[in-house]
Amino acid sequence: MKRRLPIAFSVLFLLCSSGFSEGKSQSPTASDSLSAKLPDEPALLLGLSPAQTISRFGPPLKVYPVRGAEAWQDDVVFEYAEGFSFFLFMEHVWQIRITDKYKYPVFGFLPGSAAERITSMLGTSPRDFGDYYEWVLPSDAWPVRMRAIKDSKGIITDLYVYRADF
Repeated sequence: MKRRLPIAFSVLFLLCSSGFSEGKSQSPTASDSLSAKLPDEPALLLGLSPAQTISRFGPPLKVYPVRGAEAWQDDVVFEYAEGFSFFLFMEHVWQIRITDKYKYPVFGFLPGSAAERITSMLGTSPRDFGDYYEWVLPSDAWPVRMRAIKDSKGIITDLYVYRADF
């Protein structure tokens, strides 16, 4: 499988054309989002198509590519003002980033919590990699992990919920 950037152009065309047909501004804002809240278990959103993502959350604030070390590792990112982003590969969400800007609980804790708080909520011990922790999450469809990036004080600044089979 090869990741390709043309999806970024297709998504941009989709966003622009839907804005023209509905008479909307071409600069989406936070108020354009249909649902600024992720489910308590955001792993349920893995596998959404771009159309499903936009239908559920509205147009993203930003759409941009992220280059990987290899061409097949390129992603398209839908970034929302509320503090979360969706990473797309082959027309499906494979990873979700949640920043400490996000103001709702995820898996029972708020982003920006200490790692100990997260461990007490998930009921499992994390794997400590120095700059981040990682948990294996239960899933029926595919292997799912959550990576928690920590700052120098041990506070979790970013969460990445992702398919581990990529």
